[in-house]
Amino acid sequence: MALVRYADLKKPTDETYAFRLRSAAAINARPFPQQAPVHVTAVAQEALAPGESARFAAAVGRWDGPEDLVDGTRPYAAAQQWFMELPWVARLSREHIFRILSGTVLVLRGEDRCDYVLRDHHMLDVFLYHHRTGGGYPRALMHADRHSDWCRDGFLFHRKPDQAATWWSLLAGLKRAEDGSAVLEEEKVYFATAKAAVRAQAGQRDVGAENLCPWYLAPDQITWQGMLAREGVELCDWVSLDLDLFQPAPQLRLCRGLIEDARFQRIHREATVAVYVLSPQFTRGGDRLTHWTVQGSIASGLRLLNHLRGLRWS
Repeated sequence: MALVRYADLKKPTDETYAFRLRSAAAINARPFPQQAPVHVTAVAQEALAPGESARFAAAVGRWDGPEDLVDGTRPYAAAQQWFMELPWVARLSREHIFRILSGTVLVLRGEDRCDYVLRDHHMLDVFLYHHRTGGGYPRALMHADRHSDWCRDGFLFHRKPDQAATWWSLLAGLKRAEDGSAVLEEEKVYFATAKAAVRAQAGQRDVGAENLCPWYLAPDQITWQGMLAREGVELCDWVSLDLDLFQPAPQLRLCRGLIEDARFQRIHREATVAVYVLSPQFTRGGDRLTHWTVQGSIASGLRLLNHLRGLRWS
């Protein structure tokens, strides 16, 4: 029997989850018209090479949204599948938040920078949209979150993954049009996390191994201080901030130092892309849940979001 070398084993992102992009020239990449919602299926059809968008839709799943019952209906129970460009504003409103909760990603552009505000951490969709609209490739990505969104290869081999919980591992599957190399290898993700102790209640379900990390990250490298000390962090030109890292108050006490750090503020301010994720089901601080509902205060989440964007655009 021939020996199989570890180096010869194909990763899921080399085969099943490998999706090649079109070149920007072939797309004639440009932003979509403002205030005209665009479905993610249309984005994928234009951003990916011929035949790839159907494979992408079949292979990668999306969360169905919060289950809140409001006046006899479930206004947020829909997968996040729409993008909408808006005129640039410094501060978002409650009306913006309700649109995001209903499954629309808001896109706000300045002259040289772009903000995406999401309900769910569907980063592959964001990468496809940014490529379709002429944004180019990132050098490195800063990812600050209470959940790593990383998973082992074995998880990908055995089910259709929800990209909100697996995008970090799936990211290497997006391949450049020019040479087929990964748009961003997972080693170029700079990750920070922290988790306050929360008392679980009877009847709640555990969301699982939410802080899994790849082998190359030591435990002291996933604190915000460790992330900022990693070699190359200054190259991050994409920043993704999940608001559940800073909510509720016990989380903010653990992680406010990141927001106040001058190194972070410089990277955040100069980044080509900033991604802000509401993760509304987790903003009360728990990883054991009874229902998939909006857990935290919309008002406090909006204040935090506007504070973070204010630091970037001040």
